Amino acid sequence: MIRSMTALLAATMVAGCGTSANTVPAENAAERVDLRHLVETDVAGNGIERYPLEGEVIPTPSDDQSRYELLRQRKTAAGTTIAILRQQRGDRFVYARTELDCERDLFHVVGVADTRAHVETNVAHDGPLRPTAGLPLRQELSRFICQRAEAQA
Repeated sequence: MIRSMTALLAATMVAGCGTSANTVPAENAAERVDLRHLVETDVAGNGIERYPLEGEVIPTPSDDQSRYELLRQRKTAAGTTIAILRQQRGDRFVYARTELDCERDLFHVVGVADTRAHVETNVAHDGPLRPTAGLPLRQELSRFICQRAEAQA
């Protein structure tokens, strides 16, 4: 009896790991997270934040409809930078955890969520680190984050 209940519990946990309410649909076959329109998805919060956070505003001329803020950044053991961003448009907001390789000008999104706490653990598979060429918003975000990291070093 205990053995079958343990097996059932394990199967339920595995099944639950495969889906997430915070999964972001793939923008294309490369599975890119669309940062510019992320605030329009089901991941975004509805304007009710228990603990509103303010970060350092990132200038983003390519998206003048949203406000992007850098809340936190840290260097990894591999030499890349992890940055927590907040996008706000009107009363909607969303958080993104990004990874950047400033030396090689590479960027990708590794997590998205409706709260600062959840963005640290939620996963948004955005593929491997890749160049920002041709992606103005990612270039602006990368430039700001990398310049700030360089100034702190």
